[in-house]
Amino acid sequence: MAWFSRFTRFGDMHLVYGQEADMSCGIASVMMCVFKINKIKPGKTALTLEKDIYKKYEAAMGGAYAPETTGTYPDKLAAILNSFTTGTWKAETTQPESVPQKLVDKTGVITGLGPAVMVNPVILGVDWDLGGAHWVVVDTVREMFGTKYATICDPWDTNVHIQSFKTGSPFLYDAATGGFTIDFGGFSKGTTKPYKGNAAKGQVKTWGMIYRD
Repeated sequence: MAWFSRFTRFGDMHLVYGQEADMSCGIASVMMCVFKINKIKPGKTALTLEKDIYKKYEAAMGGAYAPETTGTYPDKLAAILNSFTTGTWKAETTQPESVPQKLVDKTGVITGLGPAVMVNPVILGVDWDLGGAHWVVVDTVREMFGTKYATICDPWDTNVHIQSFKTGSPFLYDAATGGFTIDFGGFSKGTTKPYKGNAAKGQVKTWGMIYRD
């Protein structure tokens, strides 16, 4: 799958990696975090790194990984991230009402418009309301006129979804809204199976979050 450049109404740009298989959202999220933190651009070096990440996950699982049928585990994703970035990554199941504050604590908050030079992304595990789960990346949190917004890089539709949230309340994700995409070619899982209605709604609950200290 390919990398996509996405622009938001906050005047910034986000690199989003499209997951290659139905269940490889976790691997795609790891790739995004590694690239964003280490400021790597898609290219020849990036392709080698992507292969290394897959190999690391298979080693952590003790066997071949089948991304079309098998999901990824948060503790294994955190271990891989520790191999490719500085700091210490942790997988944590947090009470739903505590997720927004933890997100703010780990990513920090940017006020105003313009690009973010340094980011500290967090991976969130979304439990869909109608069943199933999905990994996404929040690379920045913006605050405008007293409201906080998470910029969610979603590997399924390779879009950036801007979602408002409040501390002290569960972190809700509606993947059918909040997105703004200009495509210059390319293909994503969301091309053939786009987010729609209640099937695109969920919250961070069972799978928790993966963050860097």
